[in-house]
Amino acid sequence: MNFNYFKCAFLSSFLLLIASCTEPVDFNQAEDLILEPVIESSIIFYKATAGDFFTGGTEVNTASDFTEIDIFSGSFINDNLIKVEFVFETKNSINRPYVLRVDFEDGANNILETLTIETEASPDNQVIENTFTRTFEGSSLNNIKQSQFLRFTLTMLPGEAITPDSPGEIDVKSKGVFYFNVDL
Repeated sequence: MNFNYFKCAFLSSFLLLIASCTEPVDFNQAEDLILEPVIESSIIFYKATAGDFFTGGTEVNTASDFTEIDIFSGSFINDNLIKVEFVFETKNSINRPYVLRVDFEDGANNILETLTIETEASPDNQVIENTFTRTFEGSSLNNIKQSQFLRFTLTMLPGEAITPDSPGEIDVKSKGVFYFNVDL
């Protein structure tokens, strides 16, 4: 008798659960699906001591490098990228101010966009930190999408002379934050 009671109660509960949890599923909603992923990627890391700016018995106040970028060559990026933020974090413990210039260049070395990041001199070798963010959308984003090279130029501004034993260092870290809108 107890077994039949539990069997009947289970069957009633199961039927109630099935009847109350069914709802028509609209599979056409998948056609309206829009994905909005955000991807972060490192761009450059640069670290140099003050002595690195003293070469061959003289002070060298400029360091420059470039890198080829091919992220913008694919159609997926060009079709779905809606915004880019470039974030630069700088630390300076050298008693000299400096400017970091980042040029976005096309294949013919024409400058399409430029970022300029200034960092103050560090009195008493205290670390001076600076964060710089630049957002590209619309026409400026189109310039970034045409870029094939990034050229980085670090220039020490006038100030206290640098020697091989000068204390302090410069540290630059950067990343790109890429915003997409993918309409499926």
